[in-house]
Amino acid sequence: MDNELRKTLIDYMNSLDVLYGFTECRKFIELYDYLKIKSDRRYLTEFESLDIEDRINPFLYLENGETIISIAVPYYRENSSYNQMFSKYTQGEDYHKVVLSYLEKISHFIELSGYEYRLFCDTNNLPERYIAYLCGIGHIGRNSMVYTSKYGSYVFLGEIITNAKLSMKNSCEYYEKKFNDIGLFEKCGICNKCLHRCPNKVLFDKNFRCCVSNLTQQKKLGLHDIEGLNGMIFGCDICQDKCPKNKNVEYSSIDRFDALEFIKNISDEDIVNMNNSFFKKNFKKVACSWRGKKILQRNSLIKNRYNKDFLCRLSLENNDELNNYKNLFLDNNFEE
Repeated sequence: MDNELRKTLIDYMNSLDVLYGFTECRKFIELYDYLKIKSDRRYLTEFESLDIEDRINPFLYLENGETIISIAVPYYRENSSYNQMFSKYTQGEDYHKVVLSYLEKISHFIELSGYEYRLFCDTNNLPERYIAYLCGIGHIGRNSMVYTSKYGSYVFLGEIITNAKLSMKNSCEYYEKKFNDIGLFEKCGICNKCLHRCPNKVLFDKNFRCCVSNLTQQKKLGLHDIEGLNGMIFGCDICQDKCPKNKNVEYSSIDRFDALEFIKNISDEDIVNMNNSFFKKNFKKVACSWRGKKILQRNSLIKNRYNKDFLCRLSLENNDELNNYKNLFLDNNFEE
């Protein structure tokens, strides 16, 4: 093990106000059956790879990998006026850029020591929450989120895979037990608030295809999905906000995650009527831009499907898709 580099990295990461940990780079074979069952039940979202090998094999990303470093970057800011139509994580600067900037700073020391590395923030198919758990960053709650003792679940995750030896090796039995321990939910105790407060009750069987956050990001929705958006434009925080583990957590010191001014008070009408110029100038700065302008506009229309005055004010002749939604809601009356 390169103890000198490990100490250097620990000292530096301690100065960054991020949480971190190390685990050996290996195939996560203990996850195979779990992922196979999810796939067989068609519980995988479109953002999850169907290739199980791609999900459990970090050597596909760095053939000579020895260690995975996981970091958790807190984003919940004190006194930030969040727009309740958007998940908190979407309202500050795009977290991909912020987390990668931290990973790049950390990896500088790995590079100076002559080692190889790869950086990831939502750019691989590996189980990043499970990796964070193995690294000791936190436990996994009933809502499948990683909970840290300092910041709760309001953290972004990133990883570095390197060929530097910075972590101890353990037996297959050790990792099998670590995986099985997740299902005990010892840190959650008897609490099951997230299960019952979830609008679509997806946490009982872990079918995240029906999760509000997932539905808001889908390119195509069936009529049966419309009610499932629960009035959200992008994302959902309910299972986190209702969790006792997220009470009295520390706030993030990273001001790049402050909610941007444009999103704090943006109206549904502003969203539906926004042009490409407005979208690029404003939404391109935040994480919810990656699915495109039409997704946000569609979700805003769905949110107002019972509001005839709102729908009638809209002029959508140049947008066939949105106009079809508008006419559908008007023609069917969509009475509750």
